[in-house]
Amino acid sequence: MNTLHFRYAVEIEKTRSITQAAENLYMAQPNLSKAIKELESTLGITIFRRTSKGVIPTEQGLKFLGYAKQVLIQINNMEAIHSPEKLRNTNLRISVPRTSYISKAFSEYIAGAKIPDDMEVYFCETNSLRTIENVRENNYDFGIIRFNASHEKYFMDFLDEKGIKNQLLRKFEMLAVMSAEHPEAKRENISYSELSCNYIELTQGDDSIPYVAGAVEKLFAQNRPAGIPYRKLCIYDRGSALDFLLTVPQSFMLDSPVPESLCGKYNLIQRKCTFRDNNFIDLIIYSGNHKISAMEKELINKFYEVRNETAFTEYR
Repeated sequence: MNTLHFRYAVEIEKTRSITQAAENLYMAQPNLSKAIKELESTLGITIFRRTSKGVIPTEQGLKFLGYAKQVLIQINNMEAIHSPEKLRNTNLRISVPRTSYISKAFSEYIAGAKIPDDMEVYFCETNSLRTIENVRENNYDFGIIRFNASHEKYFMDFLDEKGIKNQLLRKFEMLAVMSAEHPEAKRENISYSELSCNYIELTQGDDSIPYVAGAVEKLFAQNRPAGIPYRKLCIYDRGSALDFLLTVPQSFMLDSPVPESLCGKYNLIQRKCTFRDNNFIDLIIYSGNHKISAMEKELINKFYEVRNETAFTEYR
């Protein structure tokens, strides 16, 4: 029995969509479906059934998934055996969205902190559902998730279901970030509709919300004119996205306000970008039984400090 298939099944349960789970796992949907069928054949049960609300576990599937999650936790614990207890106590694992102000805060914290010689730091930039998984199942100390305010209820219900606590980091409107050489760089009051129809949009492509597949794409699709083609480039690395903006002036991306020091480094500008439901939330999350350490509190305070560098800037 392949325990990798356990991870596949857990991902499908989390997203309630084979299509979304395949995207999150960076694999083709037919391959994921085949793997689940092989797992069901091996176990002699049906794990999932399709409904109007998505793919949900059967009664036997729920029992299997409960055991599968326990097995995966034990596998993670076994993989950590090689690390002495001293090293584990000085590890820092955080999972965050791919965004510039968080990366800047983390870099400044590491540069100024008194890091022990035996310190191991894990800084994972990924999507919100993967961050929730990291915090709940992969022993990450805490994470930061990002979602549109219209999807807040889905995320809060999902966090409650998983026993994960949260605190607000920031609320903001997305800005259009582009090269200073972009054709629209000097314009004010730019609309997402205009930009998406005329220029290359950089996007992460793996954003999703609990329970409802395709909701993120639907959010942006409703702000584009129907029937007009648009160009989208999915990039899963924040540094590559910044390099692309610099190299290809006719591109743009939506992001939370970027610290001016990074704008100067990459010759970028950021403009207000109007579209419906342009309200987003960054939320700090951690396991319900996790006690935030003094080191973690210092890092969280640094996130708030760098957030404030952009929180009161007027954008045009």
